[in-house]
Amino acid sequence: MPDNESTPVTGPESAPRPAAGPGRDFALEADKGCAVCPLSRIPASVWQGLFRPPFRKRHPFIFWGLCLLALAAAAGIGRLAALPGPGERLALVTVRGPILDPAPTLAWIRRLEQDGRVKGVLLRVDSPGGGAAASQEIYAALARLARKVPVVVSMGATAASGGLMVSMAGERIFANPSTVTGSIGVRMDIPQLQGLMDKVGVGQETLVTAPYKDAASYLHPLTPKDRAYLEHVLMDMHEQFVAIVAKGRHMEREQAAKLADGKIFTGQEAKALGLVDVMGGQDAALDWLAQKTGVPADRPLLRRKEGSRTALVERLLRGAAEALGLADALELAGNLGERGLAPAFLYQL
Repeated sequence: MPDNESTPVTGPESAPRPAAGPGRDFALEADKGCAVCPLSRIPASVWQGLFRPPFRKRHPFIFWGLCLLALAAAAGIGRLAALPGPGERLALVTVRGPILDPAPTLAWIRRLEQDGRVKGVLLRVDSPGGGAAASQEIYAALARLARKVPVVVSMGATAASGGLMVSMAGERIFANPSTVTGSIGVRMDIPQLQGLMDKVGVGQETLVTAPYKDAASYLHPLTPKDRAYLEHVLMDMHEQFVAIVAKGRHMEREQAAKLADGKIFTGQEAKALGLVDVMGGQDAALDWLAQKTGVPADRPLLRRKEGSRTALVERLLRGAAEALGLADALELAGNLGERGLAPAFLYQL
């Protein structure tokens, strides 16, 4: 065979060398250690696959996104497992703060009334009352709901006037010994600005077609005739309140009327007077409802979703105002903002 002709070389030396990287280095070390080592015959693509970075490093966004989805799915399954089955729900209705706009509470009560799974309702009241018509609307809606399912009331720090009225829809009423309740009656607020307008030099004339059309005007004090007329309206509303208390507490009207002098009572006093049934907090009321309905008390309550971020800010501002002793001023400003200078009929402490 001629010297210039090369003889094909077989063996590890003729095997293709892997590309640069961890696989190539490992293959070269294998060649040096053992010329006929089987590892040297493994293709470079196999070595590159073995030393390839893991998926979470190559696609971190996809990896962590899938992890978050898995956690969310697990949490959702956990919540579903914790919920009571159909026909085994207890619900919570909350009446908190001044009763001004009943629409959100009424919508929630209507939803519960139409939900066949709801077997009982816990009514938590922490309110000094509010608008006469608004308080009556909530009471009427709760009384209608109470004809379908048991309603138990838990009074918080205050359940007075309109707060007491809405409580009258409950089959059983729990209160703390120091709860402020009572204040059965109605009041009418009429802004009086004629003195300020005289100082500023501003006036207004009003034309009416009937003598009582401007009886509650903020531009002049009440005349004896106007006062007698408005007091008649107030007494009509007062009698409506007394009738609601008598019905809710299974009292004679005369007994309820004796309590309707506007006085407030502690929860302990209210129990002795028949306005409250049991001394106890929200947990005690929930236990009673659970025994009444057969739905375990440790099941999650069906609750109305809290309001928007704006509502949260309003609650924080009101809490700060109460801490500073400015709650009454803030409430007055809110009332004037909602109804202008119109007179207000209030079932309010």
